[in-house]
Amino acid sequence: MYEFAKFLLNRYYKLRFKITVIGKDRVPATGPVMLCSNHISDFDPPLVGLALDRQLSFFAKSELFELPVIGKVFPKLNAIPVSRGKSDRAALKTSINALKEDRCLLIFPEGHRNKGDVTKLQDLQEGASFIAAKSEAPIVPVIIKGEYNRKKGVTIVFGKPIDTKEFLAAGNSRKDLTRKLEEKLNNLLFSE
Repeated sequence: MYEFAKFLLNRYYKLRFKITVIGKDRVPATGPVMLCSNHISDFDPPLVGLALDRQLSFFAKSELFELPVIGKVFPKLNAIPVSRGKSDRAALKTSINALKEDRCLLIFPEGHRNKGDVTKLQDLQEGASFIAAKSEAPIVPVIIKGEYNRKKGVTIVFGKPIDTKEFLAAGNSRKDLTRKLEEKLNNLLFSE
């Protein structure tokens, strides 16, 4: 189901949007990896998935799983239901297990879509750092910038991975990891 959906979405995105991908080779081809991206549009999750050869697991708000069609399809697309606005232990456990199974997990550490100035990051929540610390998965910062259209287009930039295990072993805290991720995302936002 995942590959079929990816095929259909790939055709749709190529017809509708001008897309530039930078740094795709920075994402490990195998093993656990967390992709931590800013979130400017509802089009973001499929864009990240289409840019890579690997299948992604990703969080989706739990309300979507209650809808008649989407609720049945989302689990087959590796979606993980999450209750927003509170600590969702089941979602955290599922995501950590996915990484321990060497999967690729997409997270939007801002917590929700940026409805304001998309040229600036919103404050990052600490869920991504918690998951990374528990799984010891590397974090690849991802920035999406531009506009979803054919004229200006959208660019997705994959940054250099943060070695979570090494970073925490050096005496840094999860809060330090969140700050490091925020720094890397801001650097990508204003470069490349």
